[in-house]
Amino acid sequence: MKYVIIGASAAGLNAAQTLESLDSQGEITILSAEEVFPYSKMSLPYLLSNKVKKRDYLFLPHPSKAKLLLGQRVVNIDVERKKVETAQNKTFSYDKLLIATGAEPYVPDMELEGSPLVLTVRNLSDMDKLKDKLKKSDVKRVILSGAGLVNSEIADALAELNIPATFVIRSSRMLSQIVDEEGSEFIAERAIENGMELITGESITKVQEKGDHANVFLTSGKIIQGSCVVVGKGVRPSIDFLEKTPIKCDTGILVNEYLETSVKDVYAAGDVTETKDLISDEYEMHALWPVAMEQSRIAATNMVGYSWKYPKEVSRNIVNLFGEVVFTGGISKEDAYDVYKEKESRSYHKILVRDGKLVGFVFVGDVLNPGVYLAAMKNQWDISHLLNEAIKGALSYSMFKAPTREVVNI
Repeated sequence: MKYVIIGASAAGLNAAQTLESLDSQGEITILSAEEVFPYSKMSLPYLLSNKVKKRDYLFLPHPSKAKLLLGQRVVNIDVERKKVETAQNKTFSYDKLLIATGAEPYVPDMELEGSPLVLTVRNLSDMDKLKDKLKKSDVKRVILSGAGLVNSEIADALAELNIPATFVIRSSRMLSQIVDEEGSEFIAERAIENGMELITGESITKVQEKGDHANVFLTSGKIIQGSCVVVGKGVRPSIDFLEKTPIKCDTGILVNEYLETSVKDVYAAGDVTETKDLISDEYEMHALWPVAMEQSRIAATNMVGYSWKYPKEVSRNIVNLFGEVVFTGGISKEDAYDVYKEKESRSYHKILVRDGKLVGFVFVGDVLNPGVYLAAMKNQWDISHLLNEAIKGALSYSMFKAPTREVVNI
């Protein structure tokens, strides 16, 4: 059997390892668009803050029997002939194909004037550019376009280096895609305590080079300065090369319960996919490392010939920002169903319950066992008798009398 994996992401590498273990005679080829060996993209902020001291620590091991080809950017898939075509004029045939190309930063329209001072932070080369700008510029302030997870983590890393940053936020608050207004207020307070500035209700319209720094023009006409601009407006699946194929996509690639696309023998896993959400019962993106690992394992198993079903997923995020743990899951941006909240001077807790089952939560502050909350939500365990413990962040597995339980990675 000949397997081709597009993308040397965590999902792609894990799929290759699974294929090796299940089909010792299989021929596995991994195509990577990048010129460097695979690395952990989720660890890039730690490289900036120097919590990761050496670049080498970011590199990921890849299966020894798989053929890893760097600098091979896929531009088309001929699903009839079962061939993958790259921009480097190479063609690779397959019996089974996995798409694991991940996601790429979304950069909104703005007048850049070809400025090298506008950066994203999705790749290792992006982080190298950011560190270089900070080193060379006399203006030791970074302008952050957007206040989602990526830029919030960059701000946290900058705070470790005592470098201030200014968030330019089109909406009225930070992390508006994963927390409610009250949760945002708590996080914003911690950000300001750590030297960050927040400008809300504004967008960047133009970035102009001025010597070794950038003049940044806002919609109001205000001009601010920084060593560079980091755009963190979220990511979108890397699916442009699928435009000429019959593979069905919405925001990402649509897959069935076996993680197979609309085209037979073509599978997808990781940040590039859309799968059914347990709470909303709609197709959603679940761009998370543990999700990518589980999807790639199941997809690869099915590529070999099994029929493993991928269960409905739940949205969640856990991140440490400005000394506080931010943990969200399910319905977290709004109030719905039965809502319970608890506020203290340095923490904010909220849970949402539907028919006695947990359907969402926001915790700004420590949670004793985050995995229990995800297991309770994924398994839809009854927590109606545990509301006090749940709102305190103190649920434990011993509190549930379930015949089986799923321990959930976060």
